[in-house]
Amino acid sequence: MHFKDKIQLVFLDNKWIIYMIGLLIGVAMGIINPLASTHLKENNVGSLWIGIISSSFFLAMSMGSMFINKKLRNKGIKETILIGGVIAAVATIIFPMESNLFILLLLMLIIGFGIGLNMVGIQTILQELIKEEIRGVISGVYSLNFAIGFVFSSVVGPVLYEVKPWIPFMIAMVALLLCPVVVNFSFKEKLLFPVMVKGNMHKKISVGLQGAFLYGVTETTLTTLYPVFLIYQGYGIQDTGYALGVFVVGSILGTMPITYLSDKFGRERVLLLSIFTSIFTILGISIFSNFTLRLIFSFLSGFIIGPLYPVALAVSIQKLNKEEIALGTSLFTSFYGVGSTIGPLISSIAMSLLGDDHIFTVCLLLFSIFIFITFIKRIKDKTEVFS
Repeated sequence: MHFKDKIQLVFLDNKWIIYMIGLLIGVAMGIINPLASTHLKENNVGSLWIGIISSSFFLAMSMGSMFINKKLRNKGIKETILIGGVIAAVATIIFPMESNLFILLLLMLIIGFGIGLNMVGIQTILQELIKEEIRGVISGVYSLNFAIGFVFSSVVGPVLYEVKPWIPFMIAMVALLLCPVVVNFSFKEKLLFPVMVKGNMHKKISVGLQGAFLYGVTETTLTTLYPVFLIYQGYGIQDTGYALGVFVVGSILGTMPITYLSDKFGRERVLLLSIFTSIFTILGISIFSNFTLRLIFSFLSGFIIGPLYPVALAVSIQKLNKEEIALGTSLFTSFYGVGSTIGPLISSIAMSLLGDDHIFTVCLLLFSIFIFITFIKRIKDKTEVFS
């Protein structure tokens, strides 16, 4: 297939609508995730409660994904996106007006649950529209738009919060409400989650699910604990902003070339190679004390780790038939949510027990286990073929 034909396939069948929705979800999450913690700090909430409430977002996202798998078979995708968008939007606008910890926890759970419904619905529509030979690239375009929205709102959000705390949350609310509106106007046909698939499909998607979990653990550890790690190392707040910004820029720039290579040379192979390379880029952040070198390895980490999400998503879906795609996307989002929930928790425990230098020890250990298990499995599969 010629390059021009591939470009056309990337945007045909209203896929650009899905990319725009990815941008909107990115805008919402770029406000909700960081500013929820800011709002809690402004209300003099302790670190423990901040951690609990922030982590509950990803836990609820995982629960929302599994709820689709268990309860919404043969139900409307557009209706699910509408319900998810509305409940998340309402909870979002209430959040900055509250100070009660238990209500804030409940609101964050509702937001995460609603966005989980939203993401699975959107990604199911997208994956069903994709031709197999460019699945990685299209997943990458979706992730790229999400990342752009996330970066934009995470920069603008704090500025608007200083004006009035509710303004950025209102923007997030509008972004979440626009998602179901755009879907309903753009896709006139009836869209349903398939009925429950018989048989065990976990073996077909296990590598992709592991990739989703590893990405969740590593990405949230970097975005939540990396700034804290640098402050403990004696750097200023402005320096931590540079380091995190360089990581995000690397993620954006790495998404398209890595996903293109995954379609060309094999998605599982590129996923495995990316995770292997990530070990060295993360080690570079930990080992080198020179700030310039840390910025370089932050960029390289973003370039390699950022594309793990779309590549792992493509790996999860590539062997599934149309009836299995919804289950695959819900499981993928669930594993990502679980990884994002426990990543900062277990990494912070490692820092407390072993020292601040061990911020990425858990990530490195999980990466190494994944590579070892995958390598052994490949040897076993080859042995069975020739026996």
